Amino acid sequence: MSDNTEKPEKKLADLKSSVNKSSGSKKQSKKTAFPIVGIGGSAGSFQAFEKFFTHMPADSGMAFVIIMHLDPNHKGQVSELIRKYSPMPVLEAIDGMPVEADHIYIIPPNKDMGIHNRKLLLLNVQKPNGYRQPIDYFLQSLADDQWNKSVGIIFSGMGSDGETGVRMVKEKLGMVMVQDPETAPYSSMPIAAIGTNLVDYVLSPEEMPMCLIQYLNHPVLSEEPSEQARMEIRNSTSVQKVLMLLRSHTGHDFSLYKKSTIVRRIDRRVAYHQLPDYVHYVNYLRENPQEVDVLFNELLIGVTKFFRDAAAFESLKNKLQPIIQQKSTNEPVRVWIAGCSTGEEAYSIAMLLIECLDVPKKAKLPKIQIFATDLDAEAIEHARAGVYNTNIVADVSPERITRFFIKNEANYTVKKELREMIVFAQHNLIKDAPFTRLDLLCCRNVMIYLTAELQKKIIPVFHYSLNPKAIMFMGPAETIGGFTEMFVAVDPKWKIFERKEGSAAINRMIDFPFHVAKQPNAILRIEEGEKIVPKVSIADTFNKIMLENFTPTSVLINDKGDILYSNGRTGKFLELPSGEAMMNIYKMIREELRYVLGNVIHQARSQKALVTINDIKLKEGDQVRTINLKASLLMEKALEGLLLIVFEDKGLFKKPTRQPTKGEAGHDKAIEELEKELVYTKEQLSNTIEQMETSLEELKSTNEELQSTNEELQSTNEELQSTNEESLTTKEEMQSLNEELMTINVQYQAKAEELAMLNNDMKNLLDSTEIGTIFLNNNMEVLRYTPPIRKLFSIIPSDVGRPLSHIVSAFDYRLIEENVKEVIERLAIKEVELKTQNNDWYNVRILPYRTLDNFISGAVLTFTLITNYKQMEYRLNALQNYSADIINVLQEPALQLDKDLQVVNVNQRFMSVFKVKEREIKGYLFDRFVHEHWKTIELDKLLQQCRNAETSTTTSFKVEYLPGENFELTARPFINENVNEPLLLLILIIIHEL
Repeated sequence: MSDNTEKPEKKLADLKSSVNKSSGSKKQSKKTAFPIVGIGGSAGSFQAFEKFFTHMPADSGMAFVIIMHLDPNHKGQVSELIRKYSPMPVLEAIDGMPVEADHIYIIPPNKDMGIHNRKLLLLNVQKPNGYRQPIDYFLQSLADDQWNKSVGIIFSGMGSDGETGVRMVKEKLGMVMVQDPETAPYSSMPIAAIGTNLVDYVLSPEEMPMCLIQYLNHPVLSEEPSEQARMEIRNSTSVQKVLMLLRSHTGHDFSLYKKSTIVRRIDRRVAYHQLPDYVHYVNYLRENPQEVDVLFNELLIGVTKFFRDAAAFESLKNKLQPIIQQKSTNEPVRVWIAGCSTGEEAYSIAMLLIECLDVPKKAKLPKIQIFATDLDAEAIEHARAGVYNTNIVADVSPERITRFFIKNEANYTVKKELREMIVFAQHNLIKDAPFTRLDLLCCRNVMIYLTAELQKKIIPVFHYSLNPKAIMFMGPAETIGGFTEMFVAVDPKWKIFERKEGSAAINRMIDFPFHVAKQPNAILRIEEGEKIVPKVSIADTFNKIMLENFTPTSVLINDKGDILYSNGRTGKFLELPSGEAMMNIYKMIREELRYVLGNVIHQARSQKALVTINDIKLKEGDQVRTINLKASLLMEKALEGLLLIVFEDKGLFKKPTRQPTKGEAGHDKAIEELEKELVYTKEQLSNTIEQMETSLEELKSTNEELQSTNEELQSTNEELQSTNEESLTTKEEMQSLNEELMTINVQYQAKAEELAMLNNDMKNLLDSTEIGTIFLNNNMEVLRYTPPIRKLFSIIPSDVGRPLSHIVSAFDYRLIEENVKEVIERLAIKEVELKTQNNDWYNVRILPYRTLDNFISGAVLTFTLITNYKQMEYRLNALQNYSADIINVLQEPALQLDKDLQVVNVNQRFMSVFKVKEREIKGYLFDRFVHEHWKTIELDKLLQQCRNAETSTTTSFKVEYLPGENFELTARPFINENVNEPLLLLILIIIHEL
């Protein structure tokens, strides 16, 4: 990106000059929508700040917020240092301070800082004595507040602060730069950020300003297109070509993803490469296939962290507790995490479930099965590894860290018990079959990337996958749309829904996105051109006659008034409205019954009992029809939540003709009729008011779910056919089970490959040692062995599993068996030396066999050949015995010294002459005896000369022992032929009487 023929300052000036030529309206918009750059740094980052702000123009049109790990006692020093590097105003942030362009703001010491509506907000430190992450905290707040106008930059520092913030900025379509680790004094923070694979630029600090200005001022980002322009871009052939290249290269079709999200991601890649338009980007994709992979990863950005929205997980835990308590010990708790990304959410759910199992006091707890899936293969591999940076301590409590993680030098690893609960697999939510019989389905922040058309297909699939009363956990920005007949919100704030049973299954055919063959509505056998009608039993015919002729007219409706089933002739009470056809009882009921119907439905739902209103009059010409209206809330499992409305027709009565009279009886009767009507009207009004108040309260809590129209709901309803329901459900379940088995098989294959590699490594390691090794279990049975063992035991591969005592060996088996049993019982290492029948010697080392869980499961025997060592030891012993025998034969006093002039042997003649005992001289240096008894001072030097002399050289000299007595001492080196160096000196002392 840089040109070596020009200075960076001149290039920045030219760039700013070109930017300033834009229109006045664009300048005005920039004043209210300028980018905000969050810069994080820690140890060793002051040099990076100097280089960055030295090369950053004072009128870049951006605001800069510096977040550092500051010492509380160094207040104000950072501001003074930054002022030396930049002409921009440098301010220490104050609570509520608005952010302005071309300003630099610095976090105060010992504070956390966020941003809302472009105002900096200061907070007290949440963990004053714990692990703080002020950079992560601010970058997350910046991403939520500024979205695509946010930029995150990570400079030198220790730890991994900023890694989560980088993920959040990228999720909101922001841009991220990181200092090149080679230029950072402390590279931990840059390396952690780069490890997310979401960083746009890795540069030195002095290269960042130019790149930042070029990126943010690219036309696709600097100008906000109109809605019409956006629609043209989304439907352009260039975007379709990009989607085609993605599909052909990756095999995944993004046509059902939201076009706005795809376009924004493409915009950022166009700006990154500084290309003029989409046409050039399509050509760039074709010429650089690796860019297709980059764009694919951009579209699959799955930003997550442990316990994201902690209050939501706490609410979920309360909802899961009753489900787990109701489980029997043989019934597993099944969970599906759709869109698990790098696994943080899956492990969070697993921790919650384990904590829920701690509460019920049962002898045997139900098994937990968690299926975590995602489209991104790299994210799945990261999740399978279960290794996370140390910054997770900001989101995971110390108790959970201790219980579920293993602390390493620079990261945390998920413990085995937590990892084995989860099966991670690549899965396409759009075309692959779902997992079934679930107790919890977690699909947070997945639906926001899908079109409304695809959501209408996915949500019924989720309903189908869940057990009755099971839970669906969605993201805070997601909704179930118009599917309120399938789910009920148990926590509307955090989007936790419970599956409703019955109502959705009656009148809606699930339109699975994946291919499932549907059975025909009726199976007809055709023989010789004739249709054979299936036989109908007498019982079916009898029931049909009874229903049509002798049971009252009735309809079955759901909570929204949609008619799901009707019986009898409803034309007397229901009318088809004009205009678009609608099967809703509130629209079709006759005008005289509308208020009565609303009243009876309201009472039936609130009282949950049979409610009856008698003697309702309907005018039909000059006659009056009297009916009784009944409503009952059904509690049966298959029809739970539905309402049965019954119309009991009492027949027609002729309307009484009233003659005007002046009599008192007629007048009283008229008043009585009017009073009855008034009382009834008041009751209706009171019930209507109560119903309206209740409806208003319900609308406040479910306003978001009721925005879609009834027309959209009715257009997708289909009746389930009784003839194909069982077969279709069975086939769908089999397909889901097959998908589940394939998912588990993928993980097992990965484990098998890993195990094969480890076995290869172990085999080569054992073979390279050329040491015979044999593994035994606690029953002394052979588990495995290395090839050198075949020289010592008559063993073949089929002997694996047989007791070692049944195999012929070159040793005394009794000794081996006794030693192995002793090792297993005492858990102590034992070494013995055994001789074979061929006179070969082996050192047998026996160790207990420990599993990874520190259980003793047998013993490991290693056989090392030591024949040469034993032969050498035998020769040395023989040599020592031989030399000792020589000096004992001599009649003169004699000594045997080793190479260090230490007495090895002494004969009896020497001890009697010099009045010493063997224990007083043997094992001591000869110098000690010399200095105590003899007066010749040069004796030490003479002995050294003798030792260094040739083997055939004999040294003799006189020694004054007592006044008037001298001795002649003869010394000769004794050579060990095996080592070819003098090991012993043979000293002869011959007495001469003077």
